[in-house]
Amino acid sequence: MDKIKSFLFKIYIFLLICFCMFFMLFFTIYLSDLFSNRLFTTREHYFSNPYTSMIRENTCFKEFGFQSIKNIFFRESYVNEDSSDFKSLQDAEREKIVASHPSFTLRLQVVDKGRLMKFKNVVFDGVDAIYNDKITKPEFNSSDEPYFSIIGNSGVDQKYLGEYSVKVVNDLTIAFNEALFRVLREQEKLKITLISHDDVEYSIETGNFLSDSRFDILH
Repeated sequence: MDKIKSFLFKIYIFLLICFCMFFMLFFTIYLSDLFSNRLFTTREHYFSNPYTSMIRENTCFKEFGFQSIKNIFFRESYVNEDSSDFKSLQDAEREKIVASHPSFTLRLQVVDKGRLMKFKNVVFDGVDAIYNDKITKPEFNSSDEPYFSIIGNSGVDQKYLGEYSVKVVNDLTIAFNEALFRVLREQEKLKITLISHDDVEYSIETGNFLSDSRFDILH
C-alpha cells in the first residue's frame, strides 16, 4: 500500500512539474510577444481638420519601437479657397496666404541616451533633395528644385551640446517644398537619415504614408 501511495505521489509531482513548466513556457512566450510588439511595432494615427476651415490640415503621427528616432509627425497645410473666411478677406490678404501655401513639415523626435545635439543635414534615400535655409518662403514654395530646410536648428548653443546623465529628447522639424513633396510621394518607402552636428547618423525606414490618398492635394 505504501508503494502505491509513493508511486501515485511521484506521478502527482511529475504532473505538477510538467504543468509548472508548461505554464512558465506559455508565460515566457506571452511576455516575449508583448515586449517584442512594444519594441518593434509601428503605431500610426491620421487626422484631418473640418473641411470648412480656411486652412485645411492633414496629419500623420507614427510612433516607432526600438529606434533612436522615436516618432515622426507629418503635417500638410493648404488653403481652402471655398471657405467663407477666405472669401471674406481682402485681395492682398488672400494673395499673402496663397503665396505661403501649401506647406509641408515633418517633425522627428530623436533619443540617444543623454545626447543633446543639433542636426546639420538630412538625407532622403533615393531623392536628390537640396538643403536650403536661405531662400525666402515664396521662392521656396514655388521652386521646381526639391528644397528642404531645417527649422529651429539654431536654438541650442554649441557649448551645451554633448552627453548628459539624463534622457534627452531632441526635436527636429523639416520643411520641404512642393517639388520635394511630389518626389517623396512617388517613393515606395521612406528612408530618412539625420546627420548630427558631430556626424552621427540616425535613420528610420517606414512605409510611404505620403502616398496615401488623403495627402493628394496637388493636382
